[in-house]
Amino acid sequence: MVILGLSLSAGTVSSAFGETHSASVPGLRAQIRPVASQIPLGQPVWVRFLVENTTNEPITLIVPGTEPQIPSPEVGLPIQHVFSGGSSSSIVVTTESGRRWDQPVSYRPTAQAPILLLAPYATVGTVLDLREYFPSLRGAGQFRVTWQPYAGAVGTETATILIAPLKSVEIVTDEGTMTLRMFYDDAPGHVANFLELANTGFYTGKQFHRIAAGYMIQGGCPRGDGTGIRLDGKRISSEVNSRKHLKGSVSMALLDDNPNSGSCQFFLCNTDQPDWDSRYTVFGQLEGEESYATLDRLMASPIDEQGKPTRTLYMRSVRIIDAPHDGP
Repeated sequence: MVILGLSLSAGTVSSAFGETHSASVPGLRAQIRPVASQIPLGQPVWVRFLVENTTNEPITLIVPGTEPQIPSPEVGLPIQHVFSGGSSSSIVVTTESGRRWDQPVSYRPTAQAPILLLAPYATVGTVLDLREYFPSLRGAGQFRVTWQPYAGAVGTETATILIAPLKSVEIVTDEGTMTLRMFYDDAPGHVANFLELANTGFYTGKQFHRIAAGYMIQGGCPRGDGTGIRLDGKRISSEVNSRKHLKGSVSMALLDDNPNSGSCQFFLCNTDQPDWDSRYTVFGQLEGEESYATLDRLMASPIDEQGKPTRTLYMRSVRIIDAPHDGP
């Protein structure tokens, strides 16, 4: 049995996914994993803290500087073990400008802490809203978070968290303006991809190249014929979710129904399409009467036998705007 206490050294060896193997306790690994890398302003900053025994021998974990208590009966990583850094809390939050916080405002070290018995190949963890301990995370910005529990005997790589106001997207056409609400929680990768392209001006000047009468309108192809993808070739993995394909739903177009082939082309539903719910990723929804009126006018455009509009339906501009704040 290996016992981890205050006497261990702090050497570490880096690995992927914010994980680090302890050089002083072979097989002990610490991990921090933000539930999301991009978080809307005002929302909880959930971060997972885990310790893992990768060996076939049990490990006893003791919080340095405390009087050990009987093993904790609770399921999960005790809070004393999360904040077991010694002179610091073990969690360090840093901004891009270098401002640094390592003392939580709502946690005080205890004289006693439960022993944690970590079985062979076992992992134990907990999830915390770091805003409750580091108020700086209630503001917007890019933050770096590291974790070095047990007085630095084990540590993690840096996790980066971006906190920013919720954004919507406006698509201005010759038929009017459509406002898209983004589903950050349901399709974060698709939302980030769409906002990135909109922010760089990719969509401005593109066209809606295809109309399936009564069903949907599709656009965003750099070639204007439905065969183009992002210029850098990037693809987006499927994030099929519980959102339904309703009138006004915004979903990612795919190549031959390959679920991981999303790129830049998207479509807006003109009617409810339940058959598409398990095939395509819904990442947004039209908002406002003007948006739906504009969609109706676009859908009424004349098309040829292949569904191509007989006049070019341009996206005159696609811009990012602040979304209405619904509260935390």
